[in-house]
Amino acid sequence: MRPSRTVLLAPPPEPGLPERLAAYGDLRIIVPASGEWRAAVSAAELIVTRTVHRVDAGLLAAAPRLRAVIQASAGIDNVDTGAARERGVEVIQVEPENAAAVAELTLMSMIALARGVRDHWRSLAGGTWPDRDRCAGRQLHGAAVGIVGLGRVGTRVARLAGAAGMRVIAVDPYVEDERFALVGAERRWSLEALLPEAEFLTLHCPLTPETRDMIGPAELDLLPAGAFVVNTARGEILDEAALYEGIEKGRIAGAALDVFRGEPEPDPRLVGHPAVLPTPHIAGHTVQSRERRLANLEKAVVDAANRLLRGASR
Repeated sequence: MRPSRTVLLAPPPEPGLPERLAAYGDLRIIVPASGEWRAAVSAAELIVTRTVHRVDAGLLAAAPRLRAVIQASAGIDNVDTGAARERGVEVIQVEPENAAAVAELTLMSMIALARGVRDHWRSLAGGTWPDRDRCAGRQLHGAAVGIVGLGRVGTRVARLAGAAGMRVIAVDPYVEDERFALVGAERRWSLEALLPEAEFLTLHCPLTPETRDMIGPAELDLLPAGAFVVNTARGEILDEAALYEGIEKGRIAGAALDVFRGEPEPDPRLVGHPAVLPTPHIAGHTVQSRERRLANLEKAVVDAANRLLRGASR
């Protein structure tokens, strides 16, 4: 009989994952209580995390048997990859299968902002039928959208925005010209060149030292008056205080935010502001994306466990 391998699922685990992995007899699945998972890592050989879990040098040092950290997300900025590499721990990034879902919510957010949907919801819920002549919204058709990051999500946003008749401009120094042409995006080589044209600014880059605080007061001031800002990437990319100030001063017409610096306790000034459309980091969460993500996670855990059992090189 093959020895069992210990897999720790940081709480709360991806719904359905414990049940899927329990079907494998050679895997010992641990799901600690919330708040106790860091104290339970000493026995773990594999850890499956989500973006809310901080995997730092201290946690890695407390897990002497750990061979791999597995996560299905667009970014792994919650994992200290340098410390993991020093300890010989693999960091396995699993395809989250959520790019289409995030792109769809991005387009929906731009439409909702431009048409003042949140105000209309509020008026009708309060029993008031608004004067449509005084609250006419704006169309996406003909407007310029500036996309920061032309990866899995950004390319899909570019296609959707183009189909809606928007002029698509984008910046991404790590992408070849062919991808811009393929999705119908005009290339800009810097934020300084892109921002003055962007009636809608949408962020789709990973959180790295380069992108942290990338959109601050100076960048927001470069946007055209009345621009909208959408962030479905990472909260730390955008200076939320500067965004709030820009909205309060009327330079920025509104914002749709699916990610926040203080998750799960975002700035109440932003989430409660009438010009902000907030959602609780749900852009990539759909029935379809979850099922595909679960299958990818299951395969990644089983593959990693099999390599460990065979003693394969990491």
